[in-house]
Amino acid sequence: MSHYNQMALISKILLRWYAKNGRILPWRVSPKDLKSGKTPDPYKVWVSEIMLQQTTVKTVIPYFQKFIDKWRCVDELSCASEGEVLAFWAGLGYYARGRNLLRCAKELRGRFNSKIPNDKKKLLSLPGIGEYTASAIRSIAFGEKEVVVDANIERVICRLFKIEKPVKQSKKDVKECASQLFPGFHSGDLAQALMDFANSICKPKKPSCAQCPISRSCLSFKYDVVENIPSKPIKKNKPLKMGYVFFATLRPNKFLLERRPSKGILGGLLGFPTTKWDVERNEPTFPFKANWFNTETVVTHEFSHFKLELEIVIGETEYSKFDNSKYLVAESQKFDHLSLPTLMRKVYAQAKINDATLHSNSVI
Repeated sequence: MSHYNQMALISKILLRWYAKNGRILPWRVSPKDLKSGKTPDPYKVWVSEIMLQQTTVKTVIPYFQKFIDKWRCVDELSCASEGEVLAFWAGLGYYARGRNLLRCAKELRGRFNSKIPNDKKKLLSLPGIGEYTASAIRSIAFGEKEVVVDANIERVICRLFKIEKPVKQSKKDVKECASQLFPGFHSGDLAQALMDFANSICKPKKPSCAQCPISRSCLSFKYDVVENIPSKPIKKNKPLKMGYVFFATLRPNKFLLERRPSKGILGGLLGFPTTKWDVERNEPTFPFKANWFNTETVVTHEFSHFKLELEIVIGETEYSKFDNSKYLVAESQKFDHLSLPTLMRKVYAQAKINDATLHSNSVI
């Protein structure tokens, strides 16, 4: 069999596998529905692709459904405020995605009559849309021929073609090999087939090679090196930053939040006041007067580029004593409804445990 015919056969097998085993996702149109004339919604495809950056499908699904319920189209999203979008995004992480989604919606309304363009150059000119996202939108939403390669597809391609170098060093080779699989039609289906295949069969650890429909064509399987590919680069230790976080209560069962500055990590989101995050934990500068007590309890959190340790300081104060335009009073019984990032939810959970010690200890 010629190499071309072998690649075509692999694509055909994967498409057949996808038709039977593809995940049912709220932004997706199945191969069966495509054949019956149903078409993907470019808006849903775009929103899902932005949410899926650095985030698992399982995490994204409930956020996506609520997002689409709230903002059903580009026009509705473009009228939202940044605060509304970021409040919704709380807990999903990588908040620049939310800002870019809003900026992009406003540009779509102004430049493209609220329509998502099919043209590659136009897509790439929009905030938050890079090469991969543009390719995914064109192939999945519009049925255009594109070679779609995300981190999961990279793993499948590396194993299939036995590309042994770390992915960062072999992206060009991966793209060239992937291009041999993508047909002139059904490229959106093949992209989604590869994503689902990577999720359920060609997994990062303990891949299910016995159930793999293309194992006979897989060079890594042939040479028994599947679990070693792609090779993993040596992980660098993330730098550590430290600081203090202040949990101030107002009796009964109320506490204070502030909105963080618009720029920087967690910019524009609600949270508990903190000191500056630095490589050393210096003596804290208190945000306002209160009967502060250092619990010496540390909450840890990991961002993409650094690890953070915040020491919790708790205290009791009166709302009338400071600038109430900067702070928000929240009620404990309504905590679950607050749009707080994961870090601040960790702080709250730990601070509530330590809060009982406040009245029996002295100021720092």
